[in-house]
Amino acid sequence: MGQTSPFIFDGPLPPDEVTGRDDELATLTDRAAHGRFVLLHAPRRYGKTSLVGRLAADAEKTGHLAVVRADLEGVLTIDDIARRLQHAYRQLPSGALARALHRALDGLGAVGFTVGVAGIGLAPRPAAQATPVLERLLDLPHEAAARVGVRVLVVLDEFQAIGAVANADAVLRSRIQHQRDRVSYLFCGSEQSLLRTIFAERARPLFGQAEQVALGPLPPGVATTFVADRFEATGRQPGEALAALVTLAAGHPQRVALLADALWQVTDEGVTSDLGSWAAAVDRALSRSAAEFTAIESGLEPGQRKMARVLAAGEPPTGAFAARLGLSKGGARGALAALVNRGHAHERDGTHQLVDPLYAEWVRRRY
Repeated sequence: MGQTSPFIFDGPLPPDEVTGRDDELATLTDRAAHGRFVLLHAPRRYGKTSLVGRLAADAEKTGHLAVVRADLEGVLTIDDIARRLQHAYRQLPSGALARALHRALDGLGAVGFTVGVAGIGLAPRPAAQATPVLERLLDLPHEAAARVGVRVLVVLDEFQAIGAVANADAVLRSRIQHQRDRVSYLFCGSEQSLLRTIFAERARPLFGQAEQVALGPLPPGVATTFVADRFEATGRQPGEALAALVTLAAGHPQRVALLADALWQVTDEGVTSDLGSWAAAVDRALSRSAAEFTAIESGLEPGQRKMARVLAAGEPPTGAFAARLGLSKGGARGALAALVNRGHAHERDGTHQLVDPLYAEWVRRRY
């Protein structure tokens, strides 16, 4: 049986595999220790979940912080948010905080929980009935922290999803603003337009309530070492393909791992990769991702697909290339804004680019 690739690209990294994020990790740890609320934002698959996993693992080792993580992706109602919190509390590993929260959940029958064979469940209910349940669940970490004598960090992942839930941010602020003495909050998100709506609009309850920390691309040196070390540990050398890989991946953490895995798969043990190996690896990675990119394209309007071509070519959004594709300046600006809002494009180093460098390569080859 052959070796298993050392590159994980289809899910969060194990805590000890997280690299190149020391500054961000130190910032989050410091803010959590001091009762601050932080918004950690980055494009999808940039490693937010992996970083939070590393933060939780480090906290467990020191015992100075207990971490609760709830995934809010796809929530549509106050009830949904309550369900996700309840699930997060139930999924905590064994320990004093887990026991305290489990006991508290077991005693919540009076506020609308029903206990069944599978545990505590939530029947669908109108917002007026669901809100007290969510408020009570939001209070539990503060109460549990007092009982166990340790600060709690509540991580709300894909936090932008609450933007679609009427009054959710108001309910949240009403409970957590008084908890800083024992509880810190880390909001994680990937859709910039929705996050701006929640945190940057003066009319919203959470306006200005969280310090923003951006998770940027991996520095080239970090990406280079990450790939080279794992090749060497498995008896291979990336050779001249390494520089090409780091250049194409452009610091996108998941794409670094995906491209490295593809290169590893076409490089036999004891062999050094060359540019021929690299070409085969890129073809392999593009083939693996083709269905994903086709789905992205099918979800874009014609002007947005044209703008994706402009950005993939490295051309300015309102320049001659865009005009040749039939984009007026106003149309180009609108298409660019739509790509940014949907998380497909962002501004980096003073220019707008597609977030996913492999998608950009696919677009270049297609057109």
